[in-house]
Amino acid sequence: MKCLQLAFLLLLNGLLNAQRVYYVSPTGKDENAGSFEKPFATLTKARDMLRKLGEKKIGTAIIIRGGEYNFTEPFELTEKDGGSKENPVIYKAAENEVVLFTGGLSIPASQFKPITDTTTLKRISPELQRVIISLDLSSLKLNHSKLLPDIYNDDGGILGLFVDGKRMPLSRYPNNSYMAIKKVIINGGGQEAKNDDWANFYAAGSKEKRSPRPGVFEYRDNRASKWVSDLDRGVWVKGYWRIPWQNECVRVASIDTSLHTITLMKPVPGGIGNKYTRPEGNGKEQYWLLNLLEEIDSPGEWAIDYTDNKLYFYPPKPLKDSKIAIADSKGAVISLQGASNIEIKGITIEQSVNEGINVTNGCNILIAGCTIRDVNKYAIKIDGGNNNTVQSCDLYNLGEGGVWLSGGNENVVPRIPAGHRVINNHIYNFSQLVHIYTPAVNAGFSGGGGGGHHTCVGNYVAHNLIHDTPHGGIIYGSWDNVFEYNEIFRMCTVSNDLGAFYSYDQYTRSGNNTFAYNFIHNSDDGDGIYFDHDHFNMHVYGNVLALNSKGGKRGTGFLFKHGEMPKVAYGLDCYNNIALNCGYGFEFVTSETASNNWKDNITVNCRIPFEYKFVRDDGKEIRQDATVANGKNLAYSTDPGFENMSKMNFKLKYDAQVFKDLPNFKPIPMDKIGLYIDEYRKRLPTDSEINRFSNGDSSMSLNQAVLDRGN
Repeated sequence: MKCLQLAFLLLLNGLLNAQRVYYVSPTGKDENAGSFEKPFATLTKARDMLRKLGEKKIGTAIIIRGGEYNFTEPFELTEKDGGSKENPVIYKAAENEVVLFTGGLSIPASQFKPITDTTTLKRISPELQRVIISLDLSSLKLNHSKLLPDIYNDDGGILGLFVDGKRMPLSRYPNNSYMAIKKVIINGGGQEAKNDDWANFYAAGSKEKRSPRPGVFEYRDNRASKWVSDLDRGVWVKGYWRIPWQNECVRVASIDTSLHTITLMKPVPGGIGNKYTRPEGNGKEQYWLLNLLEEIDSPGEWAIDYTDNKLYFYPPKPLKDSKIAIADSKGAVISLQGASNIEIKGITIEQSVNEGINVTNGCNILIAGCTIRDVNKYAIKIDGGNNNTVQSCDLYNLGEGGVWLSGGNENVVPRIPAGHRVINNHIYNFSQLVHIYTPAVNAGFSGGGGGGHHTCVGNYVAHNLIHDTPHGGIIYGSWDNVFEYNEIFRMCTVSNDLGAFYSYDQYTRSGNNTFAYNFIHNSDDGDGIYFDHDHFNMHVYGNVLALNSKGGKRGTGFLFKHGEMPKVAYGLDCYNNIALNCGYGFEFVTSETASNNWKDNITVNCRIPFEYKFVRDDGKEIRQDATVANGKNLAYSTDPGFENMSKMNFKLKYDAQVFKDLPNFKPIPMDKIGLYIDEYRKRLPTDSEINRFSNGDSSMSLNQAVLDRGN
């Protein structure tokens, strides 16, 4: 009898706490009841049904059946749509079914037509005149087919073209390399050159104020003469005009084929020409041309002609049976505005010209087990709010970065944390459209080479696998963030003066950040942990930095650069770290003596194991000053006791020599670093799948020397 009573009570408890469930399916109808047998057709219908339930919606699950769902406008969730902290509203993919949210507009192959206009055909090489096809944009009423700006430093707001789920590349010349400036004629823009133009300042000795002039340079590649007739249609060149961390796209105003000069339409901020060799530059500044019909010469390339209002395309294969889409959504695919206590699980999002998911002032939002790919902006942007989590997601083929974070309050005592968590995510092949300062995780850095800042207090970024990016891995600022157990490799594959971790900020706005037990490896031209300018009260311990750099201009395991901090202790903890096969193991650059916990670090096979530089703020006085270290740091030329150094297994044996030489050195938990299996991530990528220990192809690397690393 007691067993029957217990069974009855358990059944009753289950019924009382039963989760309300609605179903959505591409084959459903919004007139249905939302049951498994009769699902809704749209998420909007399911969301609106929950709104009618009021408080009764708490704990409800929306089960999304497999198939494709198109969103030309964001699917929006607000403060009306959440549950409670204990019983959130859940949007999740049905078990073992693939749910695809797309911001792409489907285009029938039949809308692409052969080119018959004789004037247009003359712009195409004879062998491709019957291959390149056109799409009339005038009838599609697209949001993102407007004229590109005269100057921009993002993707320009252009649409995306996809065939069978793969992004097609915008036409480019050269296809897989760069052109190089021969000589700068006018720097323009305002910068170091004394005779240059400065905004709102007297220019070139003139007594009148005038705006900066656009840059003018002599070109090497005579291909430019082919573009003269297209200037009215629009010719844009994108380049690293003055330094490898600045990359604008600028419209060309004129081309003088007799003088071999190009005049830009707008001034580039800071001017053109390498900043260290003004005014003529160094003759190595690299640039390339984008979005021109004449330069479509490889399968997959396309361009928009704004005069013809047509998209020209060299299809990679016959389009008859292909799935063609244009990414043209008005916003993020999913937008959460002021929403709380919502979970989004197991969904694939793709083909957005904006973010995949945008969370603004949200609380207790969980995004877990999702795949976000082929979006032009960040995969996920979390702006404000608190306690939001991105867990076990795969984020790749991204125009900008992986996860953007902000939140908390840094202007009160004690500071108020945002408490966001970015954990166990695989983030790779990002910064594909915006090549600089768009990292896997941005936690407080809004800006470019001159530094920048946004409030991002008290967040946790851990156990992420991050690789393959032209610039930085994680960039940060603000206060009280923890970065631990991350694996980062193949960063700075194109431009350098950055690294796996990087920030440039002021000591009054950033500090007390922790970097622990991260494994950073295989980067030809990146640094490991790079503190640029001011970094107050920082904690760096237990990191393994094995850059294996091969001839790059950079390659420092840990680089600390003092900027404008006052004559007080920096409070830097740097201990129990390992640097291997780096150009510099540890480099400490300061203009003041200070008290730090800088000890018990080791290097192995580093060209310069430890370097301590004392540098005045003007950079004129440099001398060795090892007093910044308050304990022993050792350099090894042979294996100090790793389990298998040749196979990148840097776990130390129990009887390793380093434990004898440095009794305070603690084992580093290598087996805990990186991704792990959980309820959302069922398997881990193998070494061969991600080519884990390769430095990769360096053919597109700028490999530029940056001469201000010491001040």
